[in-house]
Amino acid sequence: MTKKDYTRLILSDLHIGSPNSKEDLIYGLINTVDFDELILAGDVIDFIRVPKFTERTLKIFNLLNECIPDKKIVYIVGNHDIAFQDFCGKKVMGINFKSSYDFEYADRKYRVEHGDRFEKGLVKNRLMMNFISICQDIIERVFGYDLATWYAHRQIKKRKLRRIWDIIKWNKDVDVFIMGHTHNPEVLIWVDSNESIKTYINCGDWVEHSTYVIIKDNQVRLKNFK
Repeated sequence: MTKKDYTRLILSDLHIGSPNSKEDLIYGLINTVDFDELILAGDVIDFIRVPKFTERTLKIFNLLNECIPDKKIVYIVGNHDIAFQDFCGKKVMGINFKSSYDFEYADRKYRVEHGDRFEKGLVKNRLMMNFISICQDIIERVFGYDLATWYAHRQIKKRKLRRIWDIIKWNKDVDVFIMGHTHNPEVLIWVDSNESIKTYINCGDWVEHSTYVIIKDNQVRLKNFK
């Protein structure tokens, strides 16, 4: 019998508790895709706003709780769930909290982060971001407008490819760097000066998109769930 390959599932920017989080699809993915390890790459619970939890939220939490005895769960803290920051480096209720997560698979070194540490300016001001996020939450719930997606598109237009290369340069000690934060699912593959294949992947989000990363069968893939 062939030994089962160890499978890692990576999700980022679920923003559970926010009005536009695709909680039905999140539940469907976790309940459908087979995995041995679940890596939650930040902004999973939207504490920075005024989160409103639903019956579907409870089902997601219960499903994750059912996974804990048999599957490893890694929670990388992002800027929207920074309330968990002091948990980093600890295991709480079966969940491993981290600020960054490194591992090796198929002779390649991987690193997963949320990605907010590469930002500058207003996003680093926690008090101001809390105030802005609460205002954003009110506007989205009252008027039904998705400001998070609008802001993400605005940042993408401003961003140059040079910023991605800067991130890659700061993580040149790994072969595959995976992050979220920008809500922009994308893959960049290149060969460095040492003829090594390098990969950058952004997981995307579960507000506008429904994308995830799966690592199995000696490959890493960015996929869409519908």
